[in-house]
Amino acid sequence: MILLRLLSWQYARKHRARSVLTVLGIALGVGVFVGMHAANQSILAAFGQTVDRIAGSTALQVSAGESGFDEEVLEAVQQLPEVRVAVPIVEAVAATGIRGQGNLLILGVDMVGDRGLRDYSLEGGQQETVEDPLVFLAQPDSLVVSREFAARNGLDLNSRPVMWTMDGPKQFTIRGLMRSGGLASAFGGNLAVMDIYAAQKVFGRGRKFDRIDVAVQEGVTVEQCRTAIERRVGPAFEVRPPSGRSQQFDFMMQGYSTSMNISSAFALFIGLFIIYNSFSIAVTQRRSEIGILRALGATRRQIRRMFVGESAVLGLLGSTLGIGLGMLLAGGLMRYINHVMEGAYGVAEQSRDVVWSPVLLLAALGFGAAASLVAAWLPARAAAAVDPVQALQKGKLQVLSAGENRRRRAVAGILLVGCLACLLLGSSRVFFYGGYALLITATVLLTPSLSLWLAR
Repeated sequence: MILLRLLSWQYARKHRARSVLTVLGIALGVGVFVGMHAANQSILAAFGQTVDRIAGSTALQVSAGESGFDEEVLEAVQQLPEVRVAVPIVEAVAATGIRGQGNLLILGVDMVGDRGLRDYSLEGGQQETVEDPLVFLAQPDSLVVSREFAARNGLDLNSRPVMWTMDGPKQFTIRGLMRSGGLASAFGGNLAVMDIYAAQKVFGRGRKFDRIDVAVQEGVTVEQCRTAIERRVGPAFEVRPPSGRSQQFDFMMQGYSTSMNISSAFALFIGLFIIYNSFSIAVTQRRSEIGILRALGATRRQIRRMFVGESAVLGLLGSTLGIGLGMLLAGGLMRYINHVMEGAYGVAEQSRDVVWSPVLLLAALGFGAAASLVAAWLPARAAAAVDPVQALQKGKLQVLSAGENRRRRAVAGILLVGCLACLLLGSSRVFFYGGYALLITATVLLTPSLSLWLAR
């Protein structure tokens, strides 16, 4: 601690720009790592909750792709003894045309039979809010929206918003409001409900449904019911639990997560390289100080600990700043993932809350500090190996030995051969990113030789 206070701190103050660059190198890598993982976990958690809210007590969903299926399939599923409730669903997306609101997911449901699966929680009860249920069912423009969506956009009962669908602009009439929570909170409130036969007419479905939501009979397992439905409807239909949509989105985001992991690792690698060079320069510039300390009785271990201690302090500081940077980046990354989600499902998750995991923050702190220690280990070992007699002789310089340079070039050559093998022989993503990592490492190892060649 005395060496850190008397020598390291004075050196850092004298070379502030280099110290700041070292800290920022670690902060960048940690910030990308924290922001990416926090945004990814938050979106996946929010989407999982949305799927659960829309599904209600649905155990299985039957679908047949974008083309839909006829009413005969619904009747066949409803007749199965393993099925307690089977209700048809039509899903459609309408653009609100309101700045910042994006799209609205509209569920066409059988309002009578569907209450066995979902709680719509209408404001004031159905009779008070939907003044005339017959008008609601008879008019194809009838819509029930969430209270949050109506409040955000200045809408109320009997408001007539115009929305854009795949069949052009359509005018709807709001004839009901859903209370907060449950189904109404899906996609941050950007969800509406209408009668299924009206949805078929408005969105050009004819007499087809998009899917069937199924509740299992008591005493029957989900797998038994699934087998019975698959046997009845045939292989052209997909029967899966609602969580399958969340898993599908998770799988779709794996490519994005992998690319962001590579980016954060590369950013941290750049920080590690900056630390290595900074401490290598520091060892060269402070050879006389090291020689004096050794002449006064300082051991090799104490010299090594001094430089390792400097790197630990800079690593912790950079990791702390990186966590703050990650908190700022997470919001922007969430907006990007929401955009990806809207492209895949038509509706973006409106939640802006980032879920922060203490485990993630502690891991990021330790990750940045460990990277700093690894980067500073070789310069610290070189500092401990300085000969005090040579260090105090004027005109003596520390140079990179020819043997060490040859070893670096040999290892770099082996890595380049491995890179070419990965790119030429392997076609999977693992080989691609492995070859990319080998190329970067080989380039770093060749940097000293390239610098000497360039200087000549």
